[in-house]
Amino acid sequence: MVKRTIKFTPIAASVALTLGLTACGSDNDRNIPVTPVESFTATGDAQFNIEVTGKAVKGSMKSAVVTVMTLDASGQSVPVAFRSAASAEAESFSEEALSQDAADAAVEASKIAANPEVLTDENGRYSIYLDDDFTGPVYITVKTSEEGDDSFLRCDAYVGCGTYDEAPEVDDENDGDTDIEFGEWYKTDLELSVVKFIPAVEADTSGASGAAGDDNVIGSYKANVTFLTSLVAGLLLDSGSSVDEDAIATASLNTVVQVMGQDAALLLSAIIGDLSNGGAVDLSNVDGEEELTDGILAIAQLSSSIQGLPSIGDVMSSIKAGIKSGQFKGNTDAGIAAIATMLQTAITNTANIFVAVATGDETAIENALKAAFSINNPNATQAQIDAFAANSVGIAKKAKAAKDKAVKNGAATDAGLAAAAVKVKKALEVIGCTGAECTVGDDFYTALAAALTVEVTASQTALTALEMDIETAQSSLADVQAMGGDALTADNAAAFVSAVTLLKNEAATAGLTAKAGSIFVKSQGYVTAAKALVTQSSDYQQILDSATSLQTDAGVAVTDTVAYDAALAALVAEAEEAIETFDIALAAAKLVAENTADVADEKKSAADTAEAASTSALANAEGAMVDTAANATEALELAMTAVTAASDFAAAVDALEIAIEQALVAANAYLDLEGEGAQAMIDALTAMQTAAVAQGELASEQFVTAYNLQLVAEAAVAKLEVLTSVKATSESLSTMTVLTNTGGQAVIDAADVLADVIDELAEMGNSGEGTSTRQPDWSYNYDLDALVLELENETTGEMISASASYQGEQLVVAWGATLMGENDATVSLVTGESRTAALEECELFADGTIIDPTQIDSCLIFTFDGAVNADTVDDAEIVNTEAWNHVEIMDGDSGFTGMLNLTATEESDSSSITLEGMSGDLDFKVMGMVDGSGDEDESTLEVMVKGDAAMGYTLSLTGMESTGYTGDVKAMYNGEMMSFGSATKVTNGVSITYIDGDVVPYTDVDLIDSSK
Repeated sequence: MVKRTIKFTPIAASVALTLGLTACGSDNDRNIPVTPVESFTATGDAQFNIEVTGKAVKGSMKSAVVTVMTLDASGQSVPVAFRSAASAEAESFSEEALSQDAADAAVEASKIAANPEVLTDENGRYSIYLDDDFTGPVYITVKTSEEGDDSFLRCDAYVGCGTYDEAPEVDDENDGDTDIEFGEWYKTDLELSVVKFIPAVEADTSGASGAAGDDNVIGSYKANVTFLTSLVAGLLLDSGSSVDEDAIATASLNTVVQVMGQDAALLLSAIIGDLSNGGAVDLSNVDGEEELTDGILAIAQLSSSIQGLPSIGDVMSSIKAGIKSGQFKGNTDAGIAAIATMLQTAITNTANIFVAVATGDETAIENALKAAFSINNPNATQAQIDAFAANSVGIAKKAKAAKDKAVKNGAATDAGLAAAAVKVKKALEVIGCTGAECTVGDDFYTALAAALTVEVTASQTALTALEMDIETAQSSLADVQAMGGDALTADNAAAFVSAVTLLKNEAATAGLTAKAGSIFVKSQGYVTAAKALVTQSSDYQQILDSATSLQTDAGVAVTDTVAYDAALAALVAEAEEAIETFDIALAAAKLVAENTADVADEKKSAADTAEAASTSALANAEGAMVDTAANATEALELAMTAVTAASDFAAAVDALEIAIEQALVAANAYLDLEGEGAQAMIDALTAMQTAAVAQGELASEQFVTAYNLQLVAEAAVAKLEVLTSVKATSESLSTMTVLTNTGGQAVIDAADVLADVIDELAEMGNSGEGTSTRQPDWSYNYDLDALVLELENETTGEMISASASYQGEQLVVAWGATLMGENDATVSLVTGESRTAALEECELFADGTIIDPTQIDSCLIFTFDGAVNADTVDDAEIVNTEAWNHVEIMDGDSGFTGMLNLTATEESDSSSITLEGMSGDLDFKVMGMVDGSGDEDESTLEVMVKGDAAMGYTLSLTGMESTGYTGDVKAMYNGEMMSFGSATKVTNGVSITYIDGDVVPYTDVDLIDSSK
């Protein structure tokens, strides 16, 4: 706090007194009075206990320079005071100046002048501490340099990060070639940044991150520095306005939607309001501090993909420019649009590779790497392809090891990571947004609220389980504490030391403090995201209340675990003192070695049990069939059980390996004291360790096998679900009047009547009326000069009408009919309200004025070998016939409305028919063709059902009458057309043999008939 004081300095007072005395002399001494110089002093105390901590990752930025600023009201960065450790006591400052403002400024400058140099550690981690009075935005940048310091960037791009100027020396991470490969360190110029808003801090001793448990920390905030936070920071600084939580939330949401798209943005619901709360994951070295959830994995893959592009800086600049213009993907700037396309390719490659990493073995990873190389280097020579293939072996090995390390560190389970990998791959298939997709609306916020609710609920469940673990740990702690203190004697001292060691080992394995801190940091993100939702609508208040409650409870859990750690540390110190006090080093070491070995034996037994369960579950899954829907569903359940069992097996082996390592530490300590039997213990543990490695490999193999079985079963279930739709569609088609004998026969009958009557009238005069002798139920009225014809069946009410005109080489006919089929089906060939209007419409269609046949009624167009009229038509030859008929069929059920089109070409002796329209809810199209150029007509027919419900159903048949008509039934599956059965035309119908072995005949279907 700054204390303002106005006072005279000793010099000023002396000068003032001298001048005052002199002024009392003669008026003629010509002394001029001098006004005393005022000096202003400002003093202040400051404590730096607001912790801001995080990691800078693009992979990890090691020994990178951290710069800390704040932002003023115009969004400009200005210096701010900070420290690299929390203040144990206040720092005092005092400055003088000629004005109070200058003195105050000098105090603040002194605080800032004492700012330390801060560098990130090997994992990119940093921590800084702000003044307790600080509130507002803190702007943090992290920078690596190509020259001049010891900063490095680690490559976590599977496809590599370019080349070295000079190959580095061979070590654990560098193989000595000039390629910057996955997991290798390299020098480059890169600056990432983050803007974090620090609210007014109330006392909070949770210490939820960084230096957890530091009594001096009054508030702790996560501020990871990543690619996405850098974009957000850049947009905020460019805005030229003040920055608060709402501004950060808006910029964060807009950035994610622009870069990743709305679907992927929903995966980030937990941190969507403040991206600095997560996403700092280096895929080459996952330390387990952050759980690999769907959203975090999506960010990590995006970041990895960008690092593999030619210039990270250029990519960031282009993306930021695209976001500011309102659309990154498909931007009007060709350069920005090209970056978006390049990024899509890169992230698709990364997602494909990661699926192989999470679900396959090293061979699968190698294949995914080679596929990505082929996409990135379409013009590569065979020598380059071979070189990469050889190099991919080592990359695959490192990628697999990185994944295994992530699982061992608790970032994910094998099963969870596999599921997340597949989900994220699907979400990243199309990144970014265009047009209206870039505007977030109510539907998105509703989906975001649902996703955030799921996240909060999951964390609440995890916290409940953690609280139970904490209670168990506290109980065990109390038991061990009871052995110490006044109860500690020479007789039980060794047992006390052993109990403390076992408790310490359990605590190290459990990681309760890290888990509590992780949930607390998540809850901070939930609260920020929920606040952004409430800004949109108060309907989301319940989500904010739940998130706030979770944050409070998680803070309590952190406090409890910190207290537990402190008490455990006290016990460890007491145990070490007991060893000295009672001179029991050898006895204690022996007991510790024996007891930790017993723990390893227990873990070995658990791993063996898990192995048996996994092996059994895998055998059941391998024996399952996927030939029917029921079998496939059962097979999927068995495969998923096997996947979980294999994942549990791997986790049990991980726990075993940790226990063995702890036991080996104890055994070697006993050996150092020349304890009897120590070497035998070490030998036994070493053998157990070798066996554990083999078990780990077996667990990995079983997981890959089980997961592949799951994929097969999932595919079978999905296919058979589509098959259900295919069968239902086949059934619908088989009962559709327009495709069955009922509807077809009605049209044939109409054609027979028309042909008979026209043939009959050809032998009569130019006009007349009467009853047909060939079709006695039909009366006629015709006029050849006017080119009109009307037919009527007085018994059934059926009618046929036609009017025509000569148009050069064409005879254009507008016609209509109302016909009766079987079972009271009514078939109508729709025509215009008047003959004149109908004929004019057909004439416009014939000359090409109307292009779309769906815009006309029923027309016939006969094309002759020359111009025709009433006098020459009898001698002309028809070369082509086209019929475009607007058909309506009503049968009391589904009916039909659509177009029935026929084309017949005399020259090629072929004809085709197209039927397209709606029958009930079914939108379909039928295309048939008859080729009569050979000795026997060859026919093909294809029935296509459109719309999602029918899954792109297609029934195809082809063949000749003598050999029969065969084909298949296809539908859309997994983005491609797949055969779901073979079809054969049988008497009065079609028989389909489906892929599940089901043979279904569909009768009263006559789809191919040359007479039609």
